[in-house]
Amino acid sequence: MKTLLIAWTLFILLAAHGCGIFSTRNPEEPIAASDTYQPPVSPEIVLENLAASIRERNSNNYLRCLVDTVSSERRFRFIPTSDAAGRYASVFASWNLQSEQSYFQNIIAVTPADAQSSLALNGSFQVLTSDSSLYFADYILVVRHGLSGIPETYSGRLQFTLATDRNQFWSIVQWEDIEQAGKASWSDLKGRFSN
Repeated sequence: MKTLLIAWTLFILLAAHGCGIFSTRNPEEPIAASDTYQPPVSPEIVLENLAASIRERNSNNYLRCLVDTVSSERRFRFIPTSDAAGRYASVFASWNLQSEQSYFQNIIAVTPADAQSSLALNGSFQVLTSDSSLYFADYILVVRHGLSGIPETYSGRLQFTLATDRNQFWSIVQWEDIEQAGKASWSDLKGRFSN
């Protein structure tokens, strides 16, 4: 009985060794992180983070670009284009950070995983004080949602008021969207995807 047990154990060990169960495998390549968020120690980094959050479809990082009313005495304010304010009056009447999160997550939900969204800003800063700045820019926002009858390209002009919080991190405190005649604006996108 003892020899049968030893023979059976040897047979199992040799079989297992033959199929490579005890051999080491090559390590897998690490998954590249798509989170490129940087601590916003300057207003320029806020803009980089905003563009990256759109490209990476990262709603947490998108919201981190906007003033956090918990850690700041300032409240976030969005001023839509006049056209969108009329079209989506009830939506923009009470627009806040939760509204920003909701519209952005709604876009993520309908956008195919392999679709490439992007934000291009062409503007300049005007320093107001050591802890606040204005940024004026023309923008082109491309959101490849793939839904018929809804534009995928939005353009206009924006004005960001940026400020620091008590930790000296910059964020967007106020966002004003200024329409270009005949073009769909970022406000239109926010209004359409707010629900």
